[in-house]
Amino acid sequence: IFPHSLLRGNIMTDLISLECYKEYKQITSTKRDGKLQTLISQVSALIENYCNRKFILHSTVENAKVEWFDGQTNEVELTEFPVISVESVKTSTNGGMTQEVLTEADSTQAGYFVDLEAGRVMTQKSIDQFITSYDIPYRSLEITYTAGYTQDTLPEDLKLATQDLVHYYEESENKPTQALLGATLDNPQPYLANSFPAHIRRVLDLYRFSPG
Repeated sequence: IFPHSLLRGNIMTDLISLECYKEYKQITSTKRDGKLQTLISQVSALIENYCNRKFILHSTVENAKVEWFDGQTNEVELTEFPVISVESVKTSTNGGMTQEVLTEADSTQAGYFVDLEAGRVMTQKSIDQFITSYDIPYRSLEITYTAGYTQDTLPEDLKLATQDLVHYYEESENKPTQALLGATLDNPQPYLANSFPAHIRRVLDLYRFSPG
């Protein structure tokens, strides 16, 4: 059903845990743990694809996001959100062969300021730029940061939508037709990745990122 692996670069990105789902469904048996874990991983990937963002992947320093920008600017907007912390800001004038590590809250050209709520990194003075030379290579500004949620901090409505979608697929409610007492009923939901049940789609749309 889902062409996604359970691991992305050996990093688990499940939105909920197996224990969380079993508690929600009041399941005590371990007989279906393998199937349920697979569904949780696949549904997590499906939700992230629909929402055009990662929710869990970059939430730890070990798996921090690294982005590059044109250094000829005094402000950049990070792509992952919500931003948790900025680990480092570095500039380079030779394509990254050598880098200068900038200092947070330093008001000089060697400093930067972070607005976590807005997901922005900028210099202290708006008239300054990270790099003032016009003869600089692309990706002259490197920012490493953590962003997103952990399973513990995932918003409750998004967690509930994930649990409901796992149940939706677990019960095969996604099939185009269903048998009922020997009869066949058409499923009104088209069998498409983004055609979730309406109550689930309403929640996911709150977290969907639309570039531009």
